[in-house]
Amino acid sequence: MTCGADEKKANFCSDLGVETRPAVLDGLGIIPLYSWYHQSFDKEKDITSVRIPSLDMACKDFHACKWPAHLSNDDVALAFYFDMMNERYHNAINEVQRASNEIITFSHFVPRQELCPEKRMLFYPKLPKIIGSDFLEFRLRSIHKKSGSRSACHVFGHTHFCWDAVIDGIRYVQAPLAYPRERKRRMNGGDDWLPFCIYYKGFTDRLSPAYWSDYYAKNKRDPDNTDLAPWVARFYTR
Repeated sequence: MTCGADEKKANFCSDLGVETRPAVLDGLGIIPLYSWYHQSFDKEKDITSVRIPSLDMACKDFHACKWPAHLSNDDVALAFYFDMMNERYHNAINEVQRASNEIITFSHFVPRQELCPEKRMLFYPKLPKIIGSDFLEFRLRSIHKKSGSRSACHVFGHTHFCWDAVIDGIRYVQAPLAYPRERKRRMNGGDDWLPFCIYYKGFTDRLSPAYWSDYYAKNKRDPDNTDLAPWVARFYTR
């Protein structure tokens, strides 16, 4: 991937008749958001009790993506660059806000760290460093606040963890297609891997079952706890 790849993808989608711009569909506002992750998104205590592979070793992005030096050498520069790409659709977003009181924003990356399990629960505890953007959270909240929408929802992806929760007035949903082996083994709380219905003639009020968001609805998040979950401890002591 290069910095010009987004334009190429947009043109490719356009040629196929795939809409990629903010729009209103049957009264529902749909606003896609550009984003990229930055390591400082992770603000929780690191796991140091086991040897964890480096980000360069674990993440293909560091080898498959090429960026200009002024973007790749700064922690937040790349995430900010992608966030600012949303400004090109400023007028279209404003039009959606005027035309609809119900809006779904969506992104590939994660807008809040609370939408990922604690590090001690993860087979790769450094995962939060390569999943999300603070810029993304700020932008989606700005959109929903300015629209005055009665119902606000953000759909995200990337981590493959099923999630459906309301945080500070916004519903966050991830219903990942995931990899075939994950679906077969019902990994990451996928259960039967059925799509979530979040909107049908209006937003549904009932949250969909999702293992990890259900877990945190009952258990307080404790990021200072670095004792590995049993399944993670077994993984690192093989």
